[in-house]
Amino acid sequence: MMNINRHGSEKTCIFSDEQNGIDRISSLPDDVRTHILSFLTTREAMQTCVLSKRWINIWAFVLDLEFNIEEFGLPKNFNDRMAVEFVTKFKLLVKSALEKRETSCVNRFRLWLNSGIYWPCTQAFVDCIGDVIKLGPRECLVEMTLCEDWRLNTNLIFTCASLIKIQLYLHIVDNCVVDITPNSVNLPCLKTLHLDGVAINDNSLKKLLLGCSMLEELVLEKCYMDTIEIYSKTLKKLVLWIEYGYKVDRLQISTPNLLYLDINIISMGEIMLLNLPSVVDAFIYIGYWYDQDNYVTSVPKLIHSLSNVESLRLHGLDLYFSWGEVLKKDFYDCPVFNNLKHLKLLDWHLDDFDLAPFFLHSPKLHELTLEYKHLWAKEISDKEATQEEPRDAFVQREFLKTVRIIKYENNNEFVDQIINKLLAHVKIIGDIVIDP
Repeated sequence: MMNINRHGSEKTCIFSDEQNGIDRISSLPDDVRTHILSFLTTREAMQTCVLSKRWINIWAFVLDLEFNIEEFGLPKNFNDRMAVEFVTKFKLLVKSALEKRETSCVNRFRLWLNSGIYWPCTQAFVDCIGDVIKLGPRECLVEMTLCEDWRLNTNLIFTCASLIKIQLYLHIVDNCVVDITPNSVNLPCLKTLHLDGVAINDNSLKKLLLGCSMLEELVLEKCYMDTIEIYSKTLKKLVLWIEYGYKVDRLQISTPNLLYLDINIISMGEIMLLNLPSVVDAFIYIGYWYDQDNYVTSVPKLIHSLSNVESLRLHGLDLYFSWGEVLKKDFYDCPVFNNLKHLKLLDWHLDDFDLAPFFLHSPKLHELTLEYKHLWAKEISDKEATQEEPRDAFVQREFLKTVRIIKYENNNEFVDQIINKLLAHVKIIGDIVIDP
């Protein structure tokens, strides 16, 4: 290995085995080399046994197990015989890795099967999960592509009392839906639960929450759920991203110690945020409300429930309704955001200055971000033009430290309209940043 010194000439690296005859990595302490191998997959770590005598059994002390199916290189144009041989190799690897381990402890377990190919003999991969779970890992990450005739038994996972973190990512093909319906849940140490691409009914979700007495982070992404009721005194982070094409009839949340809330639901019926006094950072996006009556009543209640936040991001683009219009109707009942410092609005109508409720009820607000993926200029009818805004809406705000406008389309005229609208209501704006 050669390096260039400051004079531009070549010099031999001091770690060169040829010059010094020293295997510096092999001379490292066993615990250091074990830690290095923890960054490799189990198959890669096992292959280091051929390096030298000092490496023969080091891999067997690694606390992490990671099996990545892609490593075996099954060709795209494979036949049944090749697939069976492939699965046989995988089963031998797992068996060898588990039998030859010098420790019964497992820190992290990861299984990656994300090729998008229909795999014959798939039960071998599911069996791998069960074999490792019996060893009591602390963390479990499974990412799999599932086909219609697959069955994934999650009972072993949800009764593994040693787990503190579960991440289950399922990529579905052939319109397959994997239901998470555990017979029982015993996860007394679990703090983080991520479910992606699964179907879970309300009863199963309640069972999960009751069986996770220490749960602090819950992420439900691209899941199939029509009713969501979440009651937890331990949750600190909650993320709900519901798959496009599925509507949520009712969402009800009561989490008194929650700090971070992220709701992204394409189709919403009714939302009730009952007890969220501790939330400091919130992002809310509702694609559209299929029930106008619920929309008109839910939005003000939702905003009231977030009155203690320090950072608030709202997506205002709705196919039929405008958040700002609803808030202005209840302008005098709009809560005071005593802690709000950062406000980010995505695709928010500024006609008739829908920002008034936030401007006048947020004494600490100093940073406003307006992001527009869709630029439009709303035509105001004669009827709308004669309507008066609430009297207090004409009170100017004294100061904003930063206004940032993010746009994805080249429409300078629209941006100028936004700036002029803001300058009409804010006496002093420190910085106006337009990006890009």
